[in-house]
Amino acid sequence: MLQINQMFSVQLSLGEQTWESEGSSIKKAQQAVANKALAESTLPKPVQKPPKSNVNNNPGSITPTVELNGLAMKRGEPAIYRPLDPKPFPNYRANYNFRGMYNQSG
Repeated sequence: MLQINQMFSVQLSLGEQTWESEGSSIKKAQQAVANKALAESTLPKPVQKPPKSNVNNNPGSITPTVELNGLAMKRGEPAIYRPLDPKPFPNYRANYNFRGMYNQSG
């Protein structure tokens, strides 16, 4: 069975800044680019609010994507994620021999 390993590339634009990243899924690529933007952005960071005393509050469960979207929303700017053309893994060689697909009998 041939498994196609595909990398997804996304571009994030926030204000005048742009970042790109890749991942094995769209979600992972978005989280990677959001993490990169949080680390490299020159935009001012919002003031941290004291945590609410909520029993269901789990600060470690916030993904970089959610954190960046919250930051963008507070600034009144959209965080725009754009999927880029998918790229195969570097060592992947496509199999263009499809003869067997047409000779199958049902």
